[in-house]
Amino acid sequence: MKKRIICLLLAICTVFIICSCSCVRGDDKYDYDMTEYIKLPNYKTRLFEVEEDAIKQAIGTYLVQFSSEYKVKRGDKINVDVKYFLPNPDIDKKGDELTDLFIDDVWLENVATPNSDNNYQISYQIENIMIGRKLKETVTNKLTMADDFYVEEYRGQSLYVEMTINNKELEMGDVLMASYTGYYVDENNNIIKENDKDKTFDTSDNSAFYIGSHLAIDGFENGLIGMQLDKEKDIYTEFPSTYKPDPTMAGKKVMFRVKVKSLYTAPTYDDAFVTTYFTKFKNTTEFEAALRKEYILSLVLDYISNNVQILEYPQAEYKAAQLQLEEIEGPFAQSKGITLDAYIQSEYGMTRDAYIKSNMKTEMIYYALRNLIGDSVVPTEAELTAERNAQIASYKSYYIQEGMSESNAIEQANSFVDKLGEAFIYEQVLYDKIDNVLPSQVKTKTIPSTYDSYIFDAQVK
Repeated sequence: MKKRIICLLLAICTVFIICSCSCVRGDDKYDYDMTEYIKLPNYKTRLFEVEEDAIKQAIGTYLVQFSSEYKVKRGDKINVDVKYFLPNPDIDKKGDELTDLFIDDVWLENVATPNSDNNYQISYQIENIMIGRKLKETVTNKLTMADDFYVEEYRGQSLYVEMTINNKELEMGDVLMASYTGYYVDENNNIIKENDKDKTFDTSDNSAFYIGSHLAIDGFENGLIGMQLDKEKDIYTEFPSTYKPDPTMAGKKVMFRVKVKSLYTAPTYDDAFVTTYFTKFKNTTEFEAALRKEYILSLVLDYISNNVQILEYPQAEYKAAQLQLEEIEGPFAQSKGITLDAYIQSEYGMTRDAYIKSNMKTEMIYYALRNLIGDSVVPTEAELTAERNAQIASYKSYYIQEGMSESNAIEQANSFVDKLGEAFIYEQVLYDKIDNVLPSQVKTKTIPSTYDSYIFDAQVK
């Protein structure tokens, strides 16, 4: 299956895989000369186009990830069951049910919101209790019926009210997890057949969508509006004529068969959100500036990666990388009872040779950039020490979570970082420093966008 779901996070972060397969070198490892092995494209003469909606899409991506379980809010259209019970005078609990008041499978428009005549559909006190409730949740309250209760004869009387929120209609701003299958359709919206089978182009058992974020094509997002939890719907739409993630889909008429599996609420995007989840930023302005910088960085690195010429992979480096791969990844393969080649294929989707060359390519590009940019990106001893300590602390935390004692975790973390080698530590600092400088070295032009870029896989809390 050829997936066309593209995580926007990949569009705003480094496009290269940085892994623990750094090459082992001698004393001159920090003076690694790439001149005879690699030729970089002249990225400084290129004008990089930044889509004006890229930051909004990136923010939408983050909001999806930090969504929380859905709770009913004022103004929702919800489906409810409401039962009423007389109090039991002996034990002051609910007694006999008032079946004449039973409200079964009723849709409430704009729950807890008065209409133009300042009237509520059931009663302000009952509808307000629905606010903040989870879907499928049942709650019971003892109330004295207010003066706006919809049945006049019970006003002023104490009753037990039992409510179950069955469902709600999806609206702009909701986040949902859904399964779907995408089908090719003809001009009459009939599914196209291929070898007597429905012709599909994509499928997913669990994908996140944020309605109104434009993380999915607009026709798809608009089709989600009005859907309900656990319900299925066929959404007919077409890909935009300028669909960038996969030009072969541009202008294609399609149908998505979608089922809503769970529902979430996106957090409010403000300074409090930024300082809670991204503590190094003081406000949304700083956060968005960092996203823009990462987006430009991804454009530059993508251009370099696609246009670089690898003249030769140094054999000494290749052998060193292979030895380190065997030492670091070998135990993981052994623990699964498979060969290292099978492990690399299953974990990274490529052969051992392709995996090593992929990481060597990344390393060679960054060393070439270092020589091109100059001394400003050369790591200092203080930075190397700080990075090593950070790596040890990270692995120590991991080992403790895996059940090791603190002393064993420290020993294991130090041992593992030693295996990674000094070059690995050097390269982590080098990569970060180059990533910080590179966006300022290029010319950019902001261009409008039509919000037709992505259908998005994500995880929500």
